[in-house]
Amino acid sequence: MIIPILLLLLALSGCSFFPGGVVTLHTDRVEIASYAETFNSTQNTYRLEVHYAETPSLSPAAGKTAPDLVIARDIAGRSSLSRFRSLNHLFDKKRIPRTAFYSPLLTMGRKDKQQLLVPISFDLPILMFDSRVPEEEASTFLLNLDSVQELAQKHNRPEGERFSSMGFAPRWNPGFLLQTAMLLGADFTEGSDSSLAWNERALRGAVEYLRTWSETRNGGSAAEIVYQEKYLYDPPYRQVSLGRAKFAYSTLADFFLLPENRRLSLDFRWLSHKNRILATNRILFAGIPLRGRNPRGAETFLRWLLDRETQKMLLESSRKKMTHVFGIASGLSSLKGVNETEYPRFYPHLSGHIPSEEALIFPPPVPDNWEILKSQVVIPWLLERTTGPAGGAGLDEALRGWRQRQAF
Repeated sequence: MIIPILLLLLALSGCSFFPGGVVTLHTDRVEIASYAETFNSTQNTYRLEVHYAETPSLSPAAGKTAPDLVIARDIAGRSSLSRFRSLNHLFDKKRIPRTAFYSPLLTMGRKDKQQLLVPISFDLPILMFDSRVPEEEASTFLLNLDSVQELAQKHNRPEGERFSSMGFAPRWNPGFLLQTAMLLGADFTEGSDSSLAWNERALRGAVEYLRTWSETRNGGSAAEIVYQEKYLYDPPYRQVSLGRAKFAYSTLADFFLLPENRRLSLDFRWLSHKNRILATNRILFAGIPLRGRNPRGAETFLRWLLDRETQKMLLESSRKKMTHVFGIASGLSSLKGVNETEYPRFYPHLSGHIPSEEALIFPPPVPDNWEILKSQVVIPWLLERTTGPAGGAGLDEALRGWRQRQAF
């Protein structure tokens, strides 16, 4: 009877096994759970517990304990930054060299000379195409917007007022509309009052650019819609494999989440403008909330996660376990060296094609409700403005209307 009683006492003791205590982590990335499991298996000082939420709360309800660590998107805005502890000492004594990171990413998590967030991963926009049809796009790994127009138009086969083949239309993928607007300087970001702000002149210019693209290359949005409804009912990767489209918009993470047998005939190029690639808004940051109870444990996990050898191990583990995850937390690593040396080993498509830091641009921080605003306001407005008559209501009016609807 002694052994069962002893086991019961040990179970009831909970975190007494762990001298450093329990570390609670809130995240919107499910793969972080496997990282926590690995961390827990490599040491017995701390126990990391992961809580998943699509929008992790940075302001716990009254009586609720704040998490010790948050790893999520859309937490780099002004209103969110102030809720985190300084991480400056993580870089002291060269524990984590600042030079290992993409400098603009680190800057996004800094305020008043305090590093409040550290970047974990990011994603890049791509255009997929059928590699069995080699053309001039194979000569460079960048596809500028103007080049996309020209190459896609060569695929067009008009038949009267309709098309039997069309290379690419901006509105086929709403994500492309948004990414193009951002590439052309729309700069969606968090305003001084924590609401959505943007560059109005650049946004209007982007809408005009997209409308002109449709009208001069594809005969207008009506022809694009007819073609889309008639031919583009398959997933994007199938559209290009079947020759129904020259290009399909995607992101690097989504491309590598396709089963390997579906990628055999596909290749991709970075979507760019003036030879610069703009990362998507899917940037993952980590921060330690001010009200967390175990900052030391949270820091220990961050140092472990942001170690180059750790990330190499996690990439290897994902491959062996055949997990449905790309790279580090579904993106490229925030550590330049990991992208340049480790990713090509696991993803041969990337060999020799990892963009340099100089070729990358990172979008400004967005409000913490960006995902909602993007899907319910910004993208619907872009679709309307690039499909309907010229002019029309501005994004500010659409945003006001959305806020009024939320009030009821």
